[in-house]
Parts: sequence; structure tokens; C-alpha cells
Amino acid sequence: MDFNPETDLELHRHIKASPANIWRCWTEPDLLKDWFAPKPVETTHARIEAFPGGAFDTVMNVPGHGEMAGSGCILVAEPGERLVWTNVMTARFRPAGPQDLPFSAEITMTATEGGTDYHITVRHLTPEACKTHADMGFHDGWGTAASQMETVARSL
Repeated sequence: MDFNPETDLELHRHIKASPANIWRCWTEPDLLKDWFAPKPVETTHARIEAFPGGAFDTVMNVPGHGEMAGSGCILVAEPGERLVWTNVMTARFRPAGPQDLPFSAEITMTATEGGTDYHITVRHLTPEACKTHADMGFHDGWGTAASQMETVARSL
């Protein structure tokens, strides 16, 4: 997939865990709840159906702000290699209502010596939406979550 610096954000890390364990962290709800949101935010609910058209739903409890729910749809599910989901649709490819920040997220996992090349690309509709997501703390938030995910993945 191509990268458009005007509308896309990316995170790239070397994770010291296998692609299979990273896949489990992304697709097993109980594991995802352990790492998905940067602490002290807590993911209290996750429903992940790892197949095209499956649900990608989460609820996070944000201190001082309350619950934040997100519903999405899995677009691509290649175990241990690639997961793509979006919030512009809900499960079974149903259109979602208006979104404050519509995006799609592509996660790739490539086995390397000593772990996994872990790459996330988040695509936005407009440069303004991309800037909003960056200004919200995309790199710090998704980066912190990636570190938390690595800890969980290494424990499996």
C-alpha cells in the first residue's frame, strides 16, 4: 500500500515477539483489553471478530472524561501478517454514522531475527483530519500502546 504524508500517519517498531503473538494481541479480546489504550486509560470491552466483515468494537474508560466507545469493521485478516480495520463501517460492512475522525488502520507484521517488524499505517480522508489525529497525540498514544502490546506479546 502506498503512503500519503498529507493524509496518513504511521508507526514503525521492532517488537521482540513473534508475529503470531502480536496477532493474538490484536485479535483476542481479553489480550487486547490489556494493552490497547495508553495507561491510565482502560479498555473495558473488546469484541474482535478476525475475519473480513467482522466487528472491531472497543469501549475505553478515560479518566476525567468517562467512556469512549468505538465500533469498526475488519476489512482484511491475514493471521500473523496483516490486519486492516476501519471505523467508517461497523460489523458486516454496515455503514457507520458520521464520525468525528474517520480512518482506516493497517497493521503489518513481518518476522525478523529476534522478533517482528511491526508497522501501522492510519489513513484519513483529509489532511485536516490527519493533522487533528496527529495533534491528539497519535504518535505518543499509539506508540505507548505498542510498547504495552509488546509486553503482553512477550509474555505469551
